[in-house]
Amino acid sequence: MRVAVIDSGFGMVNYADALSRLRPDTELVLARDPDNMPYGLLPPERISECIVAMAGAAARYRVDAIVVACNTGSMYALEAARARFEPAVPVIGVVPAIRPAGATGRPFAVWATAAATVSDYQTSLIDAFADPSLAHRIPCYGLAEAIDSGDLDRVADAVAAAADATPPDIESVVLGCTHYGLVREQIVAALRARTGVDLTVFDSPEPVARQVLRRLGVDPGGPQRLGAVVAVLESGRPGAMPPVLAAYPAGRDLLDRCDRGEIKA
Repeated sequence: MRVAVIDSGFGMVNYADALSRLRPDTELVLARDPDNMPYGLLPPERISECIVAMAGAAARYRVDAIVVACNTGSMYALEAARARFEPAVPVIGVVPAIRPAGATGRPFAVWATAAATVSDYQTSLIDAFADPSLAHRIPCYGLAEAIDSGDLDRVADAVAAAADATPPDIESVVLGCTHYGLVREQIVAALRARTGVDLTVFDSPEPVARQVLRRLGVDPGGPQRLGAVVAVLESGRPGAMPPVLAAYPAGRDLLDRCDRGEIKA
């Protein structure tokens, strides 16, 4: 099984990691888009163009499925990508885990980019799956960009600012940007200081990975040897995993695979 995982930046790392945990022998094509990030500043039609172009570059490596590991990209480009590549190659998007958070019937926060926070898409998810009075939208200014920089001081500042803006009575948090899972522990610590409790965190890498396996008819498990990362692409060009990924555990795992010769960029 060979899967392409694409995003504007490092949001794809946890999704690649989840695939490898569920099915270690999965071969990966990793694609990010440094020329056009952050997507939140682009018009929807440009986001769609970028995602379809990256998916096309990844598809040249004969992938079996494509994961659009970006909430903004999934919002604006999933339909176009599916029209272009399906049914030959399934395209799986991501959705903020608002539904399970809303099902608790308790107050929760949705941490997301500023653009996603005010989007009709997020509003529709909250209206469909939660009591809007219990859902607190928190724009995390600069957090995704800080994560992509690998600067943990910038990350800490952005996390602290978002935590300060979060009501203290929440009982769970939805990570509404795929980047945020890379700093899950920092987010949990900041919210623990704010609320006094360990909150439930709702995120989507594992559910998305399971959906990939379902779409391809593949069972979890299988051979335990890690599949190769057969290509790393940067805005469609052959590239390499940036060393700053070492700031994050899942990023270190990918870099370690590179050091062991399991990444063939």
